Amino acid sequence: MDEARLLAATAAAFRRARDPGGVARQFAAIQASGDRTERLRGIVAPTLVLHGDADPLVQLPGGQATATAIPGARLITFPGIGHDLPRPLWSRIIDEIAAHAAAAS
Repeated sequence: MDEARLLAATAAAFRRARDPGGVARQFAAIQASGDRTERLRGIVAPTLVLHGDADPLVQLPGGQATATAIPGARLITFPGIGHDLPRPLWSRIIDEIAAHAAAAS
């Protein structure tokens, strides 16, 4: 993790969008939306699920459940990665997305 980059991005996001009620609204939206499993089963587009196995916000079982619910979805997990896209993984993430898109063509 590039701590300096993450700190700068977090500080900028905080200054731009600090809204204490936003967290409550997001949580309420999550609660109100309910279980999406049945709707996910209806997805027919080729689907790639990228997930960090150390994500504290959307834990790995959530990513696994998403991939399992979508027919033919492919799950790629990144060991030790949380709710972030660390720069050292960008090229791998780009390669995975490009390969997925090429296979879907």
